[in-house]
Amino acid sequence: MSRFSYLLSLTPLETWRLLRRRLPVLRNGLAWTAGELLSSGKHSRGIRFAELLLRQEAVVRRHMPWVPLDYEGKRVVEIGCGPLAGFGPLVIFCGAKSFESAEPEWDPALLSSPVVIDRYLRVFHADLVSLYGPRMDFEAFRAALHERMEIHRTGFERAPITGTVDIVLSQSCLEHVFPFEETVDKLAAIQGPKTRFLHLVDFGNHYPTVSPFEGLYGQPRSEYIARRGKAINLLRAPDVAKFFADRGIRARVIPSRVVAGDGGKIHPWWRERYDDSALFTQLALVAGPAE
Repeated sequence: MSRFSYLLSLTPLETWRLLRRRLPVLRNGLAWTAGELLSSGKHSRGIRFAELLLRQEAVVRRHMPWVPLDYEGKRVVEIGCGPLAGFGPLVIFCGAKSFESAEPEWDPALLSSPVVIDRYLRVFHADLVSLYGPRMDFEAFRAALHERMEIHRTGFERAPITGTVDIVLSQSCLEHVFPFEETVDKLAAIQGPKTRFLHLVDFGNHYPTVSPFEGLYGQPRSEYIARRGKAINLLRAPDVAKFFADRGIRARVIPSRVVAGDGGKIHPWWRERYDDSALFTQLALVAGPAE
């Protein structure tokens, strides 16, 4: 499916939601509404965060020794938690001492709105109880979210998150940040010898095209970014690995989805810098240390 055909297949609401997230002139527009979030297949299912972690940790264990993340009593940070607090409710339910994040689109009124409480948080809590046991009832869960979560409405590199943290998470976020080095500098500043981290990075075009790389490699990186308005930074997996290593963060970059095919002609700029492994890795996990 081409990007144009995909847009034609969407409802007006879905088209508007996509455009306001992708076009520079709209990206800093109106905040999310509860109706938008609850009509989204992505945002309406809180339990997807547990599903993502279970799958991603299983992939990591195939490539390195890996003890599952334990949130009990831990200080947890997420880069870009999204409009409904991302991993926050899950880690708080699982005993985290605190959860902090930086999210430019954060609106605290959403998480306390009656429709989100009943149709998102209540369902999320029920699913968490089924998966992890009855650690707390719903009212205690809501109180814990209020008391132990702090989300800053800013970019991660500017967020007042200081001191050493225990666990850092992100989900398809690092590919969007500009400048990337400032974000990794921030990570290095809050990293201690025992800080564990797990980041999923999506190196695709973020469209449901036949090839996840369609349109990416037909021009040099700078030209693509200029045309798209800093929607994605177009760094590849080796670039991410080098940024972490240069700042003393011992990270393992593990491809979790490699897709054959280039989605079109590849400009020499890319061929001069990357091999097929780097060009066709769509998803990768950045993980460390093992325990």
